[in-house]
Amino acid sequence: MRKMRIKRPYYDAIMSGRKTLEVRIGYNSIKRLKEGQLLQLENGYASGVVRIKSIRIYNTFADMLAAESWQQIVPQAKSKEEALRLLHKIYPPHKERLGVHVIEIEKQDSKLGKLI
Repeated sequence: MRKMRIKRPYYDAIMSGRKTLEVRIGYNSIKRLKEGQLLQLENGYASGVVRIKSIRIYNTFADMLAAESWQQIVPQAKSKEEALRLLHKIYPPHKERLGVHVIEIEKQDSKLGKLI
């Protein structure tokens, strides 16, 4: 099973069901992800398993936010504009140019997750 590191607030939002869309930049490792694949999300404290339902690719964060629900990407944001600012804090413009991959995920049975 493929492992993916994720910051704790985003991990917690995924495991609680508030976040169903994970955004990554088009690195080769991300381009190899496939629909139906299981991912073990890890944050240094806990891990949990999700299944990839679908993957959509956009040229920019702005394009992505025009088509996707920002609440499902950055649930702690108060607006689409704040979501965009938070994404730009994580990924600078030179990384955004690699392409924006939206990974729609579904939490799997909690027996697969564990404390690290």
